[in-house]
Amino acid sequence: MEEAKNMPQEGYGEYLHRYGLKNTRHRQLVLQLLAASHGVLTAEEIFQQLCLQGETINFSTIYRILEMFTKKGLTERNYLSNSRKYGFTLHSLGHRHHLICLRCHRVIEVEHCPMADFEEKLAEQTDFSIVGHNLEWYGYCPECRKH
Repeated sequence: MEEAKNMPQEGYGEYLHRYGLKNTRHRQLVLQLLAASHGVLTAEEIFQQLCLQGETINFSTIYRILEMFTKKGLTERNYLSNSRKYGFTLHSLGHRHHLICLRCHRVIEVEHCPMADFEEKLAEQTDFSIVGHNLEWYGYCPECRKH
């Protein structure tokens, strides 16, 4: 989400309030890491990074924050099949699709929606009012394929 990725640290509190969340130090730290990331971060990776920064936080606290962020629509949860874990990214504004590297967890946004025609036909055929969808492809980025 460009809005969050370009947000100065002072703006995180207001950003949390916009999603109906209390502004706490731990929530700001997790949000800051997600905003700075160019890929998917697992709860373990967030925990490790915060520990390296000298922060004292329980792993369970990080997991609860991520689950709350996801429930409120602040983050998206992505299943990483190679590690059988979930990774988290900030929720993207608008209609987006992703390529997710299974090795480095890098996320590449796909500009064009390849499902637009299919979604329209599906809505017509089923008389279902489709309001959105998520589409993710998993594989290996060019850098990881070299290894």
